[in-house]
Amino acid sequence: MSRGVYRRYGFTATNSNRRHGEVESMGRERELDPRVSAIAQYGYRLRYYRKKANLSQDALGARFGVTGQMIGHIETAKRPTTPEMSKGFDELFGLDAYFEELWWHVRREQTPSWFRDYVAAEARAASIRLFDPLMIPGLLQTEAYAREVLRAGQPEDKLEQLVAARLARQEMLQREEPPWLVFVISEFALRRMVGNPDIMRDQYARLLELAERPNITIHVLPDNAAVYPSGGLTIFSFDEAPDLGYAEAVRGQGVLIEQRKSIEVLRVEFDLVRSAALSADASVDLIRSLMEGT
Repeated sequence: MSRGVYRRYGFTATNSNRRHGEVESMGRERELDPRVSAIAQYGYRLRYYRKKANLSQDALGARFGVTGQMIGHIETAKRPTTPEMSKGFDELFGLDAYFEELWWHVRREQTPSWFRDYVAAEARAASIRLFDPLMIPGLLQTEAYAREVLRAGQPEDKLEQLVAARLARQEMLQREEPPWLVFVISEFALRRMVGNPDIMRDQYARLLELAERPNITIHVLPDNAAVYPSGGLTIFSFDEAPDLGYAEAVRGQGVLIEQRKSIEVLRVEFDLVRSAALSADASVDLIRSLMEGT
């Protein structure tokens, strides 16, 4: 479990209280209306089962390596949790995958509607080929990098939910049989300063660690490459289903592509980009040099 997702921050009342049907009770705790949203139902039921087990927030948090304050944020729908913690709640309270299944509804709720089909395809793909000209892809991002990328215009509670949802997509990397992944990242995206040098140094280290895995290949498209793709693209391949494609549109809000001819165009474009990119070994060398020079 990544403890970074559950870092400590001060308790403040926000407009999210009203969004999730949170109302003041006679005591210091706030009550949620579980009918309002999946994350409100999650918090409401967690509080119910915690109290039924006669556990304080601090005592429950200690079992999962987080603070009682963090448990309080989950119970008031200010912060999401993880599939590992959800499974732990089920085991602790003797439930049959209740929180584990509810977590998927929370995750879907936190994913923008235009991006949900992409996330669903990503989760069941046997292999993924992806090119990103602007950013390091979400599946490869560190928590700190993701937070900086998603920060603009977001209130703190919403930001943390978006970060948690992005990191949750990386669960596929830990499967016993993870998908085959081929990434082409532009040199511009690698050199683009996101946050500060420490964030970039950790992000480079993360890329180097992932590049060592047998199912992950990372290529860098140099700035002087003689190909000029119009935007990012993804090709999903499945064991027993036709390929799906995805091409970014305005503000990244693309759509899944099912038409065979359109997907073939994406395959050709990806192959052209990959053929113009550095080899996997040369790409690793470039990333390492960037890390050492940061």
